[in-house]
Order: sequence, then structure tokens, then C-alpha cells
Amino acid sequence: MVMDEPVEENPYLDQYYADPKDMAFKMQVYMVMARSKQLKQAKITSNIIFDRSILEDPIFVDVLYELGYMNTTDYKVYKEFYDVVVLQSLYLDENIKPELFFYLRVDPEVAMERITKRGRASEQNIGSAYWTLLNRKYEEWYESSKDNFNFLVIDANHKTPEEIVAIISEKLIEKK
Repeated sequence: MVMDEPVEENPYLDQYYADPKDMAFKMQVYMVMARSKQLKQAKITSNIIFDRSILEDPIFVDVLYELGYMNTTDYKVYKEFYDVVVLQSLYLDENIKPELFFYLRVDPEVAMERITKRGRASEQNIGSAYWTLLNRKYEEWYESSKDNFNFLVIDANHKTPEEIVAIISEKLIEKK
């Protein structure tokens, strides 16, 4: 089972891209809540692949804060909420530790080209500074997490979605 990122049902997505400063905190609270629901569902299902892990949510919050889209108060409240509520509940439940992260490493320029091709109108005006900082934050997260979690890093710059799926499928078959 694949748990997609909750994009379609997100009530803040278009507003967030139109006015990230006003919507950053609301958007991130919604995303962590939506991923928490997915984790709850995952407890009763096996063999789940998440499009994005709840452990990655702080990456986006850090980016928004550093770019000035989230004020200091909202940033501190979110981080404390994440640490006290989200992480505590994760640590209390041994059944939800990820077995393997698939890190699709892609250059910001390639990501921007793909976003343009995807054609989601609300995403078209995001500047390169956002994607560059997000890429750097993901690299930092990977470096700080790789000793605690299993990762399969895939250079996705020149691979088709089908090639990526084949690599992931092969790895999943190995793990059985």
C-alpha cells in the first residue's frame, strides 16, 4: 500500500502557495496532522510505503522559517508541538519505526523542471531559493539520520519514474 502525500484533500495548499507567509504555520500543522492520521492507519496495515515520512516535516518548517515565511513565534510553537506531541507518540509506539527510507536525491534544477512539467498551477511561482534550501536541508537531514535509519539513496536526476520504481521494487523483494 502506498500512502501518498495528502495533496488533493489539503484545504490550505492553493492558499499556501499564493501567500506562504500567511499560511505557512497552518499548512505545516495540517501536514503533520494528515501524516499522523496516515501513521494511525499504518498501524493496522503492513507493507506500507509513505510518499513522505512525518519525520521529514520539520525540514519544511526549517525552510519556511529561514526564508522568512514563518515567524519566530509560529516556528517555536510548531517545533515544540512536534517535539512534545509528535515525537513522543512516535517513541512510545515501536510499531511505527520505518524499516527503510528511499531517498530520491535530485538537484534543485531538475526538481523545478519536473514541477513545471507536472503543471500544478499553485506550484509554478515558487522561487529557486526555496528548492535550493529544501535540497540542502534534506541533505543535512540525511547526514544526521543515516546512522539511525536504513536508507537507500537513489540518484533520481536522470531516472524515469519507472526506473525508480524498479529499483525500489528490487530492494523490497530483497528485504522479504
